[in-house]
Amino acid sequence: MKKLPIIIDCDPGCDDTIALLLAFASESLDIKGVTVSAGNVHINNTTENTRKLVGAFKPEIKVAKGCEKPLFKTIVTAPEVHGETGLGCVVLPETEKMIEKINAVEFIAQTLKESEEKITIVITGPMTNIAVFLMMYPELKSKIEKFVIMGGSSIGGNVTPSAEFNIYVDAEAADIVFKSGVEIVLCPLDVTMKAFVTEKELKEIGEIEGLASEVAYGAIKNALDFYKEFYQKTEVPMHDPCTIAYLLNPNIFKGQKVFLGTELKGEFTYGETIIDYRNKLGKEKNAFVLNEINREEFIKLIKNSVKI
Repeated sequence: MKKLPIIIDCDPGCDDTIALLLAFASESLDIKGVTVSAGNVHINNTTENTRKLVGAFKPEIKVAKGCEKPLFKTIVTAPEVHGETGLGCVVLPETEKMIEKINAVEFIAQTLKESEEKITIVITGPMTNIAVFLMMYPELKSKIEKFVIMGGSSIGGNVTPSAEFNIYVDAEAADIVFKSGVEIVLCPLDVTMKAFVTEKELKEIGEIEGLASEVAYGAIKNALDFYKEFYQKTEVPMHDPCTIAYLLNPNIFKGQKVFLGTELKGEFTYGETIIDYRNKLGKEKNAFVLNEINREEFIKLIKNSVKI
């Protein structure tokens, strides 16, 4: 079977970690590299987390460090959710895995130039790296198959009343990506809030033997502990893994082709995504937005991925 070539741009992060484990375990994905952005925590932490995750599970995959701050803003991070390191209490084994000498933007450009086929770019953090790439190398845009993005919301935000975290951190970058003309599949909170893991399911993941299940259990538990404390919830959404799950089995999702935009000027709505489900604006539909998921099949994907 021909593998799907992808680059993953991420900011690990508890749920990014689960997304990476899903990708590492798949026989159908050809991971050309993992690029790292700041976001959930500082760029040095997200890079170190990525280096160790790749070193532990797929050391042959290249890792490149990206932009340490948004295009125009001061960086906003979320250590209260992901812990100071980004992975809570998860301790990854030491590794000799090295970071690429070129930065993430140059790495993406080089990888696309050298590829004989189009590459899908999966984005699970703020979109700064990708926006800078699009501005610096517009001639390579045609080498991108599509963007599969976790970000945005039409159901209210998780960092402000209207803005989802990944978009809010660098809404200007998101605006550049959304206007790029590249095909987009978006996994907003509309669908990711339905992709939750229960306490019972977390326990079942923890009972699977091996390093992958141990890492997955710790990452999900850290996020669940936050949800218990702040929202009195006994289940936790796994936002970022929806991107990889979509590539592995798009049939477990439902969605709609819509116009997708970003609010950059509002006093209270900066970073809000405009997901025009009812075509009120009459603008060209530039994204396929996911809004339903078969959660049971999603959980099966996660459980199978941690058996590696």
